[in-house]
Amino acid sequence: MLILSRRLDESLVIGGNIEVIITGISGNKVSLGIAAPPDVSVFRKELCASPREQTAGNPSSSSRKKYWKTSVNVQSLTTFIR
Repeated sequence: MLILSRRLDESLVIGGNIEVIITGISGNKVSLGIAAPPDVSVFRKELCASPREQTAGNPSSSSRKKYWKTSVNVQSLTTFIR
């Protein structure tokens, strides 16, 4: 696992075409913007099925009600810092 430190408005690039941007920091929460091609799906981990139930990396049917597919526009997501 690669562990990085980033400040507000800094970013990292994954695979040359996915950018994760720190868009906000408030207490123990950080807001992330993710810019990716339209064919790349981004899921919150807690919405994905367990590895036994997962097929082709898609969330289970019970968790499909809350997933986002990214587009070229940056979308803000909130995640907790441990």
